[in-house]
Amino acid sequence: MMSFGRTAKVVAALLLLSAVGVFAQSQAEPVNYFYQEGAWFDITDNVGDDKGPGYYQYPLDKRLRRGTFDLKRFTVYEEGGVVVFEIQMRNYIMRDWPDTRNTEEQGFVANMWDIYIDIDGRENSGYKEALIGRDLLFAGNMGWEKMIMITPLSEIDVFNILREKTDDLELRNRLADIVYPDYIRVQRDKIIVKIARSKLPGISERAGYQCLAMGYKQIVSPNRLLNRDVRGFPTQDDFGGGHDTYGDPPVMDIIVPEGEDQYQILRDFRSEPYRENIRYASVPFVYRDGKSQPPPLAVPVKEPANTTGINIPPPSIMPPATAKPARPAQAIKQPVSSSSDSTGFVPLKPVTQPKADGGFKPIPKAPEGFIPVKKKDNP
Repeated sequence: MMSFGRTAKVVAALLLLSAVGVFAQSQAEPVNYFYQEGAWFDITDNVGDDKGPGYYQYPLDKRLRRGTFDLKRFTVYEEGGVVVFEIQMRNYIMRDWPDTRNTEEQGFVANMWDIYIDIDGRENSGYKEALIGRDLLFAGNMGWEKMIMITPLSEIDVFNILREKTDDLELRNRLADIVYPDYIRVQRDKIIVKIARSKLPGISERAGYQCLAMGYKQIVSPNRLLNRDVRGFPTQDDFGGGHDTYGDPPVMDIIVPEGEDQYQILRDFRSEPYRENIRYASVPFVYRDGKSQPPPLAVPVKEPANTTGINIPPPSIMPPATAKPARPAQAIKQPVSSSSDSTGFVPLKPVTQPKADGGFKPIPKAPEGFIPVKKKDNP
């Protein structure tokens, strides 16, 4: 009996620990009911393509493991009045440096992302160039209306850098369209960014996106904006495999539409010593379901033109015709006949003779002929 009782207690303890573990795991996993209903945008990127145009090399810093800049999945969904962006990487995002345990304000240290949003999905609309230091254009005559810069720095620091430490006039003209995250959270291999929808006016399921995965370095110059550079050979801080001239896009990974090749897209450039001679690579936006073109706009059906001037309701809402009772025939009034005189004179109705018992009597008719005046005799 003692053996059976002890076994029952052990089994009960194990079941309790298992239940606690399952409960803790369920509590740790984020649950988002808006996301479960469906995302605006969700794309999975190839794993192992964190080589830019196919031949970039990681910096010599051994703390940066392969896969640090490798995009795995990019998702956009709505959460009430908030738009949520989830970026999933191949490796866990570095929250601090392993040797010093130093970190930054946002809770990560090595990564940097640019998210460009084509809100209206129209050609020849928006900005055609990425920010300075990216050396990229956008393909298909498409442009971005809003962009999100995600760095380890706080919003205030990025705000001050963009407004006080950059002399690029084009960048200054775009500052109003650079959006700062309201909320950033690192969750293992994901970074979750939340932005109030009011900061992205007009955004919907029809929008297109491009996400650039880069290395972060707190350097600002005419050719760099908080990003690691690309050189001919890798250094402790910069990527290798490029040129020591201008024009190499310092981007390790991007999202691409289905059927297109990242390496082919990013290697279509020409590096030159002078910036006016550069031929920049052009990256596409990716739209819903991984397409390279925005979904067509829903065109309302036009009703046929009404030329009668009468407000006729559509056939679907026109009330059924009802039979009206026939009116009784009415006698047609004849016009008053006029005299034969062409002048249009109508004689007065003759006056009827009054009755003998009184009333108005007409003056008797005067006798005809000459009547002498009767003289009065003199007395």
